[in-house]
Amino acid sequence: MKVAHLWYVAPLFGGAETWAIGLTGALRSLGVEADIVCWRTEGRSKHQNLFKTLGGNVMYSGDLVDYLMNGALMAKHLGGYDLVCPHHMDVLFPAVFSKSLNGSQIACVLHSPPMAWRLSEEGVVSYRHVSDKSQQLYTVWKYFMPFADFFFTNSKWNQELFEKYEGISPTPLLAGVDHETFRPDENLRMSFRQKLGIDATTTLLFYSSAAGRRKKHEILLRAVKQLVERGLNVKCVLTCSKDRTTESFHPLVGRIIQELGLEKHVLAFPAAGEEDLPGLYNACDVYVHPANNEHLGMAIMEAMAVGRPIVAQRNGGVPEIVDDGVSGLLFRTDSIHEMVESIERLISDPSLREAMGRKAFEKSKRFDWTEVAKKFLQVAS
Repeated sequence: MKVAHLWYVAPLFGGAETWAIGLTGALRSLGVEADIVCWRTEGRSKHQNLFKTLGGNVMYSGDLVDYLMNGALMAKHLGGYDLVCPHHMDVLFPAVFSKSLNGSQIACVLHSPPMAWRLSEEGVVSYRHVSDKSQQLYTVWKYFMPFADFFFTNSKWNQELFEKYEGISPTPLLAGVDHETFRPDENLRMSFRQKLGIDATTTLLFYSSAAGRRKKHEILLRAVKQLVERGLNVKCVLTCSKDRTTESFHPLVGRIIQELGLEKHVLAFPAAGEEDLPGLYNACDVYVHPANNEHLGMAIMEAMAVGRPIVAQRNGGVPEIVDDGVSGLLFRTDSIHEMVESIERLISDPSLREAMGRKAFEKSKRFDWTEVAKKFLQVAS
């Protein structure tokens, strides 16, 4: 079997891209020919060898004609692939066109919750606004969806939403972790704490995420404010710079930090690539993930592999990977009070923090890309 994972433009960061990179590498380790096929990538990665870039000047204007034209051109490059896997709504069309031209099968990988849910009363809590472009793409996706042969998603939570709102039942495939990259490293911890100016008496929180309403930076920052007001020596590092390369905050996050007077307590870090993320996970004492209805939480899994206890919302796919009270503490949706109490509990009890970190590390051993790849092949073969 020869497998192609499809993108128009692959930005080389974020959960969906990490998921495709991990699965593609694992498939290759099992002797399967697999590529991530895209017109171009944004940035470079140590996993660049997994990408087959077509070099086209893809238009990303949101015009449906652009999507369809680029899809038709991409499909011409997919001959020889037995299975094509679109990872976003906009690349389902080239997969369907390839099926018509080349006889390949289609495995849709559904990373985000269904659009019908996002537009529902329940989903609007996380997705306050869904762009016209996304809704247009959804219309096209619905039209071509019946041509797919298989559906995969990244959590049981997402599977249940697609069953309810779209009438399909994708196979849930939890992600794996690159355990060679993400592992406990005391030397890395000390060097990054020194780089960040964090002394031994300071508790460091870390949150790795792009900015956005659903990512809930505001409730984390308000929690930090309360912790500081309680007299706790705490700092927090964020990776939400606007362009992911500069040591600055996204303007939306920066304004909140300024309004709360947290300039001395919140640190900006460029949106940490593969070289920096292991250091930041090791440097922190608690990994905090306030995102609402996270589809899965790749960053949570990476932090667990480094041996860090987790504080996160008790919703979405998070309870599938974090055992509440064992490897971390989960709080009610958007409850700043419960988040503060959870963080303070871990700060004030180092033995609990260390015990939960050990349990998180042990649980992370189950996040294995080879096992994910085997299940993928079992379903798709």
